[in-house]
Amino acid sequence: MTNYEGARDEIFALLNVAWLAGAAAIVGYVPEIRWQGVTKETKIDESKFWARVSMQSVGGEQASLSNCAGAIGQKHYTDFGLIFVQLFAPMAAQQATMKLGRLAMLARNVYRGVSTDNKVWFRNARINNLEDELQFHRLNVVAEYEYDELH
Repeated sequence: MTNYEGARDEIFALLNVAWLAGAAAIVGYVPEIRWQGVTKETKIDESKFWARVSMQSVGGEQASLSNCAGAIGQKHYTDFGLIFVQLFAPMAAQQATMKLGRLAMLARNVYRGVSTDNKVWFRNARINNLEDELQFHRLNVVAEYEYDELH
């Protein structure tokens, strides 16, 4: 079991590890990731691939009373939501859409059929096509997450 902060850290860490290990083989460098909650003063380099990662809580329900873990009478909650990996490819880049698709598959596969050590688990990881935006081709990777918390 975990809590919101622990789940967020695990969700983001899964992507970060895979990104650092695999993205450079796709585009020739490790594209910058802009993480939710981390403000950067620098502007995006529009000649490079990049990603924006965020998560959105959708709900939390009391699952049961927990008398077998923690203090007697603690309540067991199940929290769930969505993780978004927004991917951007500069239109001027060679083979931009092919490379963007491969980055999307890398990100999708991070959340496909896995769970973390603290039992954050994922389902319905998918790639969504989006309209181009300014100088970028775009794809979104979306996955549903769920974890349990005692409170």
